Amino acid sequence: MSHSQVAPPHGGSVPMGPAAKRPGTLTATVVVTVLSAVSAFVGAILVYAGGKEGAEQNIVDVSKAHPEILGGETISAVKSLGAHYWQEAVSERYSTLSARAGIAIFFGLCLLVFGLCARNGATWARVLITISSVLALFPHILIAGDYEPNPVFLTSLAAMLTAVVAIVVSWLPPNGRYAKQLTAQRPVG
Repeated sequence: MSHSQVAPPHGGSVPMGPAAKRPGTLTATVVVTVLSAVSAFVGAILVYAGGKEGAEQNIVDVSKAHPEILGGETISAVKSLGAHYWQEAVSERYSTLSARAGIAIFFGLCLLVFGLCARNGATWARVLITISSVLALFPHILIAGDYEPNPVFLTSLAAMLTAVVAIVVSWLPPNGRYAKQLTAQRPVG
């Protein structure tokens, strides 16, 4: 009895075994990365929605809790120096808040894109999640260390925590094994 040798169809692939099952750690990587991005976006929206009025209220709230910030002066004393000085202080505060929000949005977009690209466990996506997460921590550390409005502080705290979790979860061993399985199952050529 002879067997004919048949080559696989042109352009087809030879099955390499059972399909790789996506690990829960990879799903967790995507989820926490997206949550970090969304937290950054929400904080930035709060800053921009508050506008200069929000920045002014932030100065008032901080001066009540920490009068030494204004050199022991009250808000009314600072305002009595002239509307120009007060508006300059408000504009400066809004600029600071806006700059941090803009940076948070940029790194949030990076995290969102790379997090969604990590669905297949690709090492390059996990590397970029790690880099983006570390860089995203910087504006949030500034926000946490400053006298930001409470909702902005809380969203930054959430963004920081989820960024750190994203770094850790993205490098768990099941993610690397899954990426290797997918690579082994891809057709050559």
